[in-house]
Amino acid sequence: MTEPKNRDVQPYDEEVQQPGPKRKGERLFSLLIVGTLLLNFPLLSIFSSKRLVCGFPVLFLYIFLIWGLIIGTIVFVLRNRPVSTSGPAEPRKDEDH
Repeated sequence: MTEPKNRDVQPYDEEVQQPGPKRKGERLFSLLIVGTLLLNFPLLSIFSSKRLVCGFPVLFLYIFLIWGLIIGTIVFVLRNRPVSTSGPAEPRKDEDH
């Protein structure tokens, strides 16, 4: 009989598993492509008008809205990091006291 090499491996549980670094990389690359398309010429020309919304040009509002959404999506993708299974780290004790 062969024993598993790593006994610390947890059983598969869909609720606990987080996307791995490869999956996060794929999501960030997809976000790069979508962001590039949203901030490229054809869509920018649609919003390039002399209309003002609350005193701001529509083009500026569009650019900053898309920029904020991209940043928010990056935070959402990178926020869910896998939790270490070794337990919480113990606080360090100062030896000077």
